[in-house]
Amino acid sequence: MSDRHLTLGQRVIVVGKEVKGSIAYVGYPTFATGKWIGIILDEAKGKNNGTVRGHAYFRCEDNYGVFVRQTQIQLLDAEDNPMETSMTTSTEEAKPSNRRLSSITVAQRSRPTT
Repeated sequence: MSDRHLTLGQRVIVVGKEVKGSIAYVGYPTFATGKWIGIILDEAKGKNNGTVRGHAYFRCEDNYGVFVRQTQIQLLDAEDNPMETSMTTSTEEAKPSNRRLSSITVAQRSRPTT
């Protein structure tokens, strides 16, 4: 998923925590390497108030803030339903297949259908 899809205020669900919230920060904080997304959660299931190690990245109530990687969120639509995006894939799609295709199977798949 590219940055153009991430906007402040965008509703998301944090995968694994199964809690919804709004994007409040997108960037490269000083507390860890790489890009992080700061989320203001709808419930007090977070770890902070938007401040980490004395640096305020955003503001919210205590335990309503959390920082996650981009791969840990799924965008929500206007009705708060999950949207299909390139950043979220099912575990089946993410696992490499150990199954080998025979040349017959490959030939059958490459035939045009009539």
